[in-house]
Amino acid sequence: MASVKVESTVIILDIGRNVSEPEEKDGKSFFELARECTIRIIERKILSQGHNLLGIILLGSKNTKNNLATSGCCKYIETYADLQYPTWQMIRDLPDKPSKARGNWFDALLVAADNFKTEISAIKPINKQIILMTNFLKPSHVDGSEVDLALSGLQEEGIQVDIIGLNVYSNENKNEDIEYAKKILEGTNGVSVTFEFTMRYLLFHKKKAVVPMNWNVDLNIGPSIKIPVSSYIRLKDEPIVKKWIKAIKDPVTNNISSTEYIAKNKFLFNTENKTVVDKDKKIKGYQYGEQVIPFPDCDSAMLYDSGQRSLSVYGFTKASNITWQCLNGDGLSYVFGRKGDKKAQNAIRCLVECLHELNLVGIVRRVYNKGNAPKMFALMPVIDPDNFFCLSMIGICYKEEIKNMSFPATDIKKYACSDEQVNAFVDFIKSMDLMQAYEESDFDETEAFPIAKMVSPSAQYVLDCIAFRALNPGKPLPQPRDDITMLFKVPPLVEKRSKQSLEKLKSLFVLNKVEIKREKKTMDIDQIHCASICETFDTDMENIPKIDLNAFKKPDIRIKKIGTQNPIDDFDSLKKDGISMKDLTAQITAVIESMIYGNIDGNFTKPMEVMLHFRQECIKSEPSHYNNWLKNFRMELIDRKRDNIIKMIDEKELNYIIKSENSLSNIESDSYDDSQLYENDTVPNLTEVTIKSEVNDLFDNM
Repeated sequence: MASVKVESTVIILDIGRNVSEPEEKDGKSFFELARECTIRIIERKILSQGHNLLGIILLGSKNTKNNLATSGCCKYIETYADLQYPTWQMIRDLPDKPSKARGNWFDALLVAADNFKTEISAIKPINKQIILMTNFLKPSHVDGSEVDLALSGLQEEGIQVDIIGLNVYSNENKNEDIEYAKKILEGTNGVSVTFEFTMRYLLFHKKKAVVPMNWNVDLNIGPSIKIPVSSYIRLKDEPIVKKWIKAIKDPVTNNISSTEYIAKNKFLFNTENKTVVDKDKKIKGYQYGEQVIPFPDCDSAMLYDSGQRSLSVYGFTKASNITWQCLNGDGLSYVFGRKGDKKAQNAIRCLVECLHELNLVGIVRRVYNKGNAPKMFALMPVIDPDNFFCLSMIGICYKEEIKNMSFPATDIKKYACSDEQVNAFVDFIKSMDLMQAYEESDFDETEAFPIAKMVSPSAQYVLDCIAFRALNPGKPLPQPRDDITMLFKVPPLVEKRSKQSLEKLKSLFVLNKVEIKREKKTMDIDQIHCASICETFDTDMENIPKIDLNAFKKPDIRIKKIGTQNPIDDFDSLKKDGISMKDLTAQITAVIESMIYGNIDGNFTKPMEVMLHFRQECIKSEPSHYNNWLKNFRMELIDRKRDNIIKMIDEKELNYIIKSENSLSNIESDSYDDSQLYENDTVPNLTEVTIKSEVNDLFDNM
């Protein structure tokens, strides 16, 4: 634990009577604003998933509970939570109402400093921070010497003190305690900010700050040039929350159960014979189309070996050849010369300058580690104005991954624009400039949607939902808050500025609505006659003209092809229509093969019934249609290793049509061997040739 670098923070939250009065600005008291800010800080530290130790001290509590209270001082100060990793329970147990007691903020500062000594003595945190939230309306009754003594102790321990909720440097806030607090801030390099500024900083969740890990490798250029380089990930698509801990909630205690857990069973199931396969009998395989190619462990030596980690340059090409369609977008890395190696850094700088001057891009093959598949990347030069030289590395798509889309030409007379229309678009683009999207008085920066500073709205909403569900397990998830929906809106200044230009564009580009012409339904003579009768309808039943119902014939719906839904009925219907048996054979056999080869559930009842019907029809007419097809079908089943289908054909007596069933058949009743169906089912006589002994020796060596 001593080697783990952690951040430690102690929050001093004033809940006394001096912070209970609501302010005139927004109707909220100092206590309510401090509590909301504390909750937001705890949420940020939990969702960042970092090594953050957090402690909370309640100032002005009705209970006195701290390590320094044994000497009779530091009253009304409660150590609410010792330094530990933050939890949702900290937020749930925070007091929701202020107390009637008042505590001394200076004593609370000493209690917080004591926590760093007693709670994390075995840990060396990278920083120690105390956040003080009070309005300094309760006098501390300390003198300057005590403040100097406390300040020297804070400096010796390396503790930084920050004040949130009150700007001690403002002219509106002045008293003796604020002057002492200002002295402590300046001595510990602390800051003093308001709740409004802090909540704006905590408006969105941020990722956990991590130290970038370098990937060390040699950049190979040709057979003899090797440059030691280090690659760092600049951008990478990652899930919002990487690790989810699944647990069962105990309905009695409403907490995570320590005895219940989620059990998962995995088994292998054979869909053909509806049986469970033992794991010991499992053989790894790869599926190509409808056929599965087994790949046992003994063939593992045949696997492709990408080799050791490497970064090899295959060549250079013009930068214009690498368009955005060629990039796969999996992430971006920066390649630098190895740290501490001046020669490598100079070589990379020379390579960057050459690529930039010649307008070239390098194509490299990267193997991240042994056992990983190789990938192709593009190396592009990056030159920063501050003398910053490196190579950006981004993945390249393969040919089958690129989708080319063709668009019609627009440089024709039909689409030509006038100068007035072009200038109108230029003015419209200038009016929508995002670099001046806000008034300077509203925000620190006037740029809207700055690159590398924008947060993901979906990620923010997911993290908000996680925090809401942790604190409200039984309530429905809320809608996205206004701060997130604002990310989807056009900045007001841009919208106001572009309104006039947009109206001008509408007047210059008149858009005509295209109406889709639909075919008019025509009425035949009988329908027109019936319509005229309905128009001259009389209530006298005797005068109603008689309508010939035979005149309204139903449309002639005929089956044109045998389908897989009702193949037997389709076969019979087409046979009645006079379709020859030869044409019907081609259709029904295709249907049978489709229902067998494309079967998923393993139920072959329907194709067997169709096959039986086809056999019976061939017994009545020409048996060769069935026999010739069955001969080829059985051979195909053997090649596909569908022994179960062959077994079903034999069991249901769907074999060849024999002479006893139809005299036109050439198959005897005592034999169903497939070899009798072949005309040349004998081993051909091969011409004997003399092979030299050298050739035989060659094959023996192979």
